[in-house]
Amino acid sequence: MSGHKPYLPKGETCKEFTLFLDRDGVLNEPIVDDYARKPDDLILVDEVAESLRVLSHKFQRIVLVTNQQGVGKQVMSDVDLENVHLKLYKAMKKNNVNWFDVAFYAPYLKTNVHSWRKPQNGMLLKAKTYFSDIDWRKSIMVGDSPGDMLLADSLGLTKVRIENPQFTFDNQDFSFASIRAFVQSL
Repeated sequence: MSGHKPYLPKGETCKEFTLFLDRDGVLNEPIVDDYARKPDDLILVDEVAESLRVLSHKFQRIVLVTNQQGVGKQVMSDVDLENVHLKLYKAMKKNNVNWFDVAFYAPYLKTNVHSWRKPQNGMLLKAKTYFSDIDWRKSIMVGDSPGDMLLADSLGLTKVRIENPQFTFDNQDFSFASIRAFVQSL
């Protein structure tokens, strides 16, 4: 789905946009071939709370969308994942940042095609049931993987890549070294 020229909004125009954020590699340091199974495993990227604070003031809404196949592999439980997310929540709260407008995770295995597992767009379609005014042409997907970019392509979102040396691809609209660098561009 295309038909619009991707761009990054500046200043007040951000308020018309929905921001979709991946977690691993964007908000926290990626773990190669493993998962943040407990809170101590989740290492937040530098200045993530401040970046989220700025983003929460700039955008109409922020939606977290994350694949978490560690749950599907049964190397961690839903409660383990909740505890990991609680660490992120506490970091945000400590810095007076509200939690995301809505957060979704897909516990499904990479080997199974499920509508919620990125690059499928089920999590984004579910977000639209919560917020019917989401306009895909005024939405941005920020992620670090090819799956994040394919997800954005499926609905025509602007694609923002956060660089991660684990992945080699070049189908993003914009690329930044970190979430902080992305915030500074707005």
